[in-house]
Amino acid sequence: MDIFEAIVETQKKIEVLKDEQRRGYGMRYRFRTLQQSLFAYYSAVFVIFSLIVAGLLYVFLASDTRQRSEEQQKQLGLSIVGHLDQEVVKMNNFSMNIVYSNLVKEHFSHYLAPAEGAEQTMLSDPALYKDTTTLIDVILAIISSSNTAKQANIYDVNGKMLGAGLFNGQLPVDLKQRPWYKETWERSGWRVIRLLQGEALPVPTGEGKRDEPYISLTRVYKDGNYVSQGVVEILQRADDLFQHLNELQASNQELRIYVLDERDALLYPLPAASPAANAPAGSAEEMKLIQHRTSPPETMQEVDYALTDSKQMMTYMTSQETGWTVVVMQSKHSLFANLNRMALIFAGATLATLIIILMLSYLISKRVTLPLHRLQRIIQKTGENDLMSGQDSGQLLFKLEHPGSIREMAELNDTFIRLNQQLVQSFHDQMAIKSRETEARLLALQSQMNPHFLYNNITNISIMAEEGMNRQIVAFCGHIASMLRYISAPGQSGVSLSQELEYCERYLECMKIRFEDDLNYEFSIPDEMKDIQIPMLIIQPLLENAMKYGLGDTLPWKLHITGELDITQETWQIHVEDNGPGMEPEALEHIELYINKLQNVDRMPELKINGMGLKNIWARLKLWYGPAARMCIENKATGGVSICIGGSIRKEQGGTYEYAEKIQNNYR
Repeated sequence: MDIFEAIVETQKKIEVLKDEQRRGYGMRYRFRTLQQSLFAYYSAVFVIFSLIVAGLLYVFLASDTRQRSEEQQKQLGLSIVGHLDQEVVKMNNFSMNIVYSNLVKEHFSHYLAPAEGAEQTMLSDPALYKDTTTLIDVILAIISSSNTAKQANIYDVNGKMLGAGLFNGQLPVDLKQRPWYKETWERSGWRVIRLLQGEALPVPTGEGKRDEPYISLTRVYKDGNYVSQGVVEILQRADDLFQHLNELQASNQELRIYVLDERDALLYPLPAASPAANAPAGSAEEMKLIQHRTSPPETMQEVDYALTDSKQMMTYMTSQETGWTVVVMQSKHSLFANLNRMALIFAGATLATLIIILMLSYLISKRVTLPLHRLQRIIQKTGENDLMSGQDSGQLLFKLEHPGSIREMAELNDTFIRLNQQLVQSFHDQMAIKSRETEARLLALQSQMNPHFLYNNITNISIMAEEGMNRQIVAFCGHIASMLRYISAPGQSGVSLSQELEYCERYLECMKIRFEDDLNYEFSIPDEMKDIQIPMLIIQPLLENAMKYGLGDTLPWKLHITGELDITQETWQIHVEDNGPGMEPEALEHIELYINKLQNVDRMPELKINGMGLKNIWARLKLWYGPAARMCIENKATGGVSICIGGSIRKEQGGTYEYAEKIQNNYR
């Protein structure tokens, strides 16, 4: 097997593999391009690495954001505790100033002297009146200077109360009926803080606003001998004390703040204004949450709040100063709003990063494989026409112009160019050999016609001599001499149709000499066809075949030679018809079988002189016109035989060289 045959065999195997790949042969071969593989590998590595980094970074940032949110809620609670401690300390200092004031002690000692009928005593005793007014003035001076409280009351053990602030004066009271009396007396000087409202307030203090809540701070007042003399009460409006909390909640609707005293009684938010609306909606649920705390102080926990659809985050802390517990509760959504926004931004940034990574992977893989992809396309497009054009132009048209900066690709390109050059040279050599071989076969077939012509005409002369047709023999020999000059042209394989028709007309004149009026013939050939190049001796054997087998008992014998030219298809046809008895079916079938068998000509047919005419014509038509060659034989319905031959009007479309390529395919 030569180089050309090896290349052809390799191309056939490649085409088979491609067909199997397209059909998904066996469902086992799932071929991917190198670019797809590199893109998949690069993308997988980069995406996995990016996702790991993004995941770790998000976990770190989310944890940090959560800690900062927790710290934020904790600091909010501590700031509230600090603010309340500061307000309570002011009230406590106010009470201590009263208790330890020498001026208050002096005037209070006079005020606490036993007396009956207090009003008469103050009216009748100018000194008592002076002490009372002086004490009130002192307390008012303290209140006005610090705005710490709205009211200060001093109770003695004899049932008297001296008030300064919203109410200035004295009243008889039952000390033991005050709600804070027992606890205050038991603590013996330590403060007691309570929320008072309505009837629990001194009547003058609550006048006009009996339902307004107050924070009450009480402690026992003692003399210099540490003997309990009475109780000092400091009252501050709850709204003023919790004003900062109201402002915080007004600025954040998702924020809830609760303040419990040391007995876990609710101090804030304040109770409703009327018994009908005893407490805000949901207070029972809220009290259940804030009074049953399970987590340690200053630790944020997640709780379920039935009155809202969202989770709540709760943190509480207890004041060391007052014993109050401040509970800060906020919806999880609002508290972690920054975290949610960060998650969205992070997800968007991650997605954008992944898209950029995929684009970079695609560009990198394309950049790396572009020279190889170009080389692949060149190999796929390389065919026999490319090999022929590359050789004819003296240049290699299918080389890779830009192999890239990769050394392996450059070496592969150089190797490919060298192989292509060798392939072109080998292809050219093979084509030259096959072309010469085809021309030799064509001339050999044509040369077979020369002895065939002589054999038939010598036989005719012999018959005419026996019949004494001397004058006709002379004319006959003249025509034969012209015909011999035509067929003896050295190395000539193709002639114009007009030359072939002139040769055919001389042959028929010879036959006319022999058969005289028993033979009639007619040519109907368009002038446009007469310059078409055809093989020599391609029509005359058809006439000879008609003379031999197409002459019947009916006289005269008629031959009709017509031509057709198809400009659109660029083909020509010659029809030879006779009025004889027609061909035997067996002979007609034999000829048709030969025509079909000779579709792929790879060698010169072996023909004997006797009966070789039609087969020889078909073999030469195939060698000359290739796939464009045409020959058909049929018996006419009216009698006789019609033989049609044809081919292309352009030799290069189906001629020797192109059909030589077809011959090469016979080896595949």
